Amino acid sequence: MHRLPSTFEFQTSVETIRAHHWRSYTDTYKGCEFECQYCLYKGPGEYGRHVRPSGGSVPARRDLGIVDLGTTTDPYQPIEAEQKLTRTILEAAAATEIPLFVLTRGTLVLRDLDILRDLSAAGLVEVCVSIITLNEAITSRIEPGAPSPTERLRVAEQLAANDIPVAFHVAPLIPGLDTPENLAAMGKRLAEACGSHIYSAMLGARKPYWAVFYQGMDAIAEHCGSFETFEKAYPRDLDFSRVAADTCDFEHALPALTPLRDGARAGGATYVSENYPFLTTGPQTGGIYRWKLPTVYDMACWIGERGTVAEWPDFLAWYRGFAPSDGLIELVRSLWDSGELFLGTRLAKQNGGYVASEELLLPAHHTLVAKRAPVA
Repeated sequence: MHRLPSTFEFQTSVETIRAHHWRSYTDTYKGCEFECQYCLYKGPGEYGRHVRPSGGSVPARRDLGIVDLGTTTDPYQPIEAEQKLTRTILEAAAATEIPLFVLTRGTLVLRDLDILRDLSAAGLVEVCVSIITLNEAITSRIEPGAPSPTERLRVAEQLAANDIPVAFHVAPLIPGLDTPENLAAMGKRLAEACGSHIYSAMLGARKPYWAVFYQGMDAIAEHCGSFETFEKAYPRDLDFSRVAADTCDFEHALPALTPLRDGARAGGATYVSENYPFLTTGPQTGGIYRWKLPTVYDMACWIGERGTVAEWPDFLAWYRGFAPSDGLIELVRSLWDSGELFLGTRLAKQNGGYVASEELLLPAHHTLVAKRAPVA
């Protein structure tokens, strides 16, 4: 029987429902040699120095839905050249027809072109290349162990040339890191390289690494589009009062999000905003998305297209078509009742239901942190 490392539910909070379609996620390794200074999951001390297999084992089964590979550590970091555990996961997915979303900064993904082509032919894979800027003077300092942006673009282009679906993940998006003009140019360049989706998520700030991250930002201040913009969006003295990671507020997020979105559209790609669903430019369909769980964007579109008030029973009948778990339905119902579900959309609450509105419901400034809820 084919097996995967320990697998966890992905949609466990409003942030994760807002962000992605995945039903499950897994990681090949614990720790990450790329040592990105902004990593939400970066632990203290030896995190990047003693990387090891993630451990655990579950049967590879189709009811895992879309599995996100690379949520907290990179599946194609250098250790994979020897261990080949990520390749084992690809083989298990191919054998059991599990759709995979593979998120990486690594060039080693090209080693697995053969099996990725097989998965692609069955509509079972999308590879998402993570990149925050095309400025190598910046990435060499705050992503010290990762391949350069030029190398990552080359990876995306080679994957696309082999008919493997490719997307880009611009995360974290850091206000002031690039100028608006450079963000628009990057969005267009990434779109031209992949032609599918460009995701973005605002920087999430967490107390354990904040001082070290700020030191890294100080070191690249002269290379930033506007370090003052960054300091206003993310002050040094954040109080970290929330459990989830803090992000900047809408006032500071929009000037970074909008040019990236416009560049992506100009290059022919769909833009997906994980924090602000109203900025997303279209649904994700076909390929692995045949097995998707709806995001807040999908939910808001369904309600908006009705033209009338959507009440819970009607919404639930539609939602059950995606086979959510009972626990996820319960979570969505609680967020529906509280009004939190549709923050970041243009819907209005009306008589216990929702209807399309011109008013934007702004979300609180926090971002997703995957919670390790084991899949039953």
